[in-house]
Amino acid sequence: MGVCESNKNPNEKIVNTNHNHIKNSLSSSLPKIGNYRKKNYNIKSPNVNVENKKEEENKDKEIKKNEKINNENNEKKEMNEIIEINEINENDIKAKRIGAQRKLSQKYCNEFRKKTSKSNNNYLVDHLVNSLNRNFEEEDINSNPNKFKPEYLIDWQFIKNENTGIYNWKNCGKILLTDDLFNSIITLSLEEISKSDCLYKKRIWFTNYIIENITNTKNENPILVINRNNILEDSFNQFMTTKDLNLRKPIQIHFVNEIAHDAGGVYREWYTCIFKEFFNEKNKFFIENNNQCINKGNYFLYPKYNEMNLNYYIFFGKLSAKALIDRVNVSELLNQIIVKYLRKEDVTLEDMKFYDLSIYNSLKEIKNYENINSNKELKEIKFVWNLKDENGKFYEVELIDNGKNINLSDNNKLLFIEKVIYYETLYKYEEQINKMREGFFSLFDEEIVKLFKPEEFNFQISGQKIIDIEDWKKNTIYKGHYNEDNQTIKYFWDVLSELSQNDLFIFFNFCTSSTHVPLDGFNSLKGVNNKIQKFTIEPKLNLNFDEGKNNEFKLIEAKTCFNRILLPEYNSKEEMKKCINIILGNDTQFFGLE
Repeated sequence: MGVCESNKNPNEKIVNTNHNHIKNSLSSSLPKIGNYRKKNYNIKSPNVNVENKKEEENKDKEIKKNEKINNENNEKKEMNEIIEINEINENDIKAKRIGAQRKLSQKYCNEFRKKTSKSNNNYLVDHLVNSLNRNFEEEDINSNPNKFKPEYLIDWQFIKNENTGIYNWKNCGKILLTDDLFNSIITLSLEEISKSDCLYKKRIWFTNYIIENITNTKNENPILVINRNNILEDSFNQFMTTKDLNLRKPIQIHFVNEIAHDAGGVYREWYTCIFKEFFNEKNKFFIENNNQCINKGNYFLYPKYNEMNLNYYIFFGKLSAKALIDRVNVSELLNQIIVKYLRKEDVTLEDMKFYDLSIYNSLKEIKNYENINSNKELKEIKFVWNLKDENGKFYEVELIDNGKNINLSDNNKLLFIEKVIYYETLYKYEEQINKMREGFFSLFDEEIVKLFKPEEFNFQISGQKIIDIEDWKKNTIYKGHYNEDNQTIKYFWDVLSELSQNDLFIFFNFCTSSTHVPLDGFNSLKGVNNKIQKFTIEPKLNLNFDEGKNNEFKLIEAKTCFNRILLPEYNSKEEMKKCINIILGNDTQFFGLE
């Protein structure tokens, strides 16, 4: 989804933005803050007496000189009220200076607003205020070390449904992340945190470990130029051949023929696309596990075949590790057994219920049967097993040497179970798993990843699969004249509350380039440099004053790097719904700049 004007209807025309005379007249009226112009507003009478012109000009010059001195003194005074001279923390000084600049920009824009009467000018001033604030925003985020910390955490627990036997993650409430709680978590040792049953504690500890030990490097962020039409092969070649590619730093992605500066949104979009390609069964890397099992909707490895390029699994391992480092959520989940093999853990009989319930039940019956020799059907079982090849055809393998001549018995039934598990889950996939492990642990120490249980590992990567509208609303920031009582904003939330979960995720992806909501909800939504940046709605400026040509203006724009949308004013809920439906029905993906 696009950073600017993404998901546009290709039949729509580009908005006419040839109103430079408006912008120039407004920008010349603004104070200079950083790179912005400043000039005091002096309204002169057009009826100047010619005889007194020179005298008036001298007076004006004197007035301007005095006003300039007064303004400079006032600005210094206002700035010093916010910035403490004895402050020694550079980040705090920087943040407060930005706040002071923002305060002054708002002050001058408010003065200009009071001197204007046309409603269109009010929209323009709102737009300019937002533009000024956006120029401070990234610097503000980078200067605030607490932007990695959400306000609260969600206590997730992996609970079994006694009726269905299916395990699901349950939201057991919010926990306020105080400084004391945060410090008590990050000071735990790896051994201590690994023993904890609290997933939220593990996530806080792990995130802090990533920031302190992995991403805290001074190298510049690497930039990869990718052809979207050949995204998998192009990304693979650059990952595997780029010299000194530092995957511990955030990567910037540039799509060929798409003009955009990647501040996070393009990167998240790339992640979504690349994982879709890996899990597309036509590419023969992974296949959806359609066996009857607990917790469906996961993927297993595709059986090895002669033409398979195993180095792609190294690439996939690196991508998965980087997703954990960058806290990027992905839609597809690996089967829990694959995760255990990546962690070099033994797969047990109980794990088989996440792979195939029919095999699990058969092996369970064999294990629990006390006298196999008394059961004619069981004692005739040989040490052979039928496996499927990549084309779905069955072939027979001997579980042990001379297995076709060895019968099942009470003495060897545990060996039989062990061999079946190996041949079903590892025999055909061992090379792929070793390559994935090679890529994954090129970025991580193995012991660090083991602090998560397999089900926690998957959940950590995938994020929430349900969007809570109320949580979204509570963690939304409004800019300009928008607020929660504005009628357009009410229309917006009313329309979203009527959407299905599937459509909500499509719209959420349009706004943020993220496929899932973070585990701690919308209060932990990530933006620039992986720091928290809440969802933001600001008015969309309409520079086309011809009421008959407002179709382009009515489209919603997404600034995915900043989790921000530009929302036009709508006259009715139906008009809002129509424009959101355009987004839901449009699969076009590209990035551009205004």
